[in-house]
Amino acid sequence: MSFATHFSQNVVLSTQLLYIKKTAMKKLFLLCGVLLLTASLSFAQQGPPPPHISIEVIVGSRPPNTHERSLMAAEEANHPNIAQSMHDMENAMKHLNAAPDNFGGHKGQAQADIRQAWISLRKALYYRLYADTH
Repeated sequence: MSFATHFSQNVVLSTQLLYIKKTAMKKLFLLCGVLLLTASLSFAQQGPPPPHISIEVIVGSRPPNTHERSLMAAEEANHPNIAQSMHDMENAMKHLNAAPDNFGGHKGQAQADIRQAWISLRKALYYRLYADTH
């Protein structure tokens, strides 16, 4: 086999390999593009997360942030009887805190019971945020 024949066969093989590589790269880029588009569309369809108030806010261990405060005000406006009950319990807790301490431990028990009832009301009211969006 002459050098020219051998050289031309190598050129043909190189050209074919280059074509195969280019085709494979195009397919890979197309596949990546389709995957990226699919992921973007599925993320976009999810929409915003449901309204949420942290459990720390509900039980009173931290103050609400601005977003949570607005959610709480809206929910209290939608359910005024529950909101009034919560405020009455807050008022009762203030009065109990101002009372003397000589009630044989019953004052402390009443404070704990009122606080637990207050937390239960808050959980019930703010649960509606989640339930109304599902």
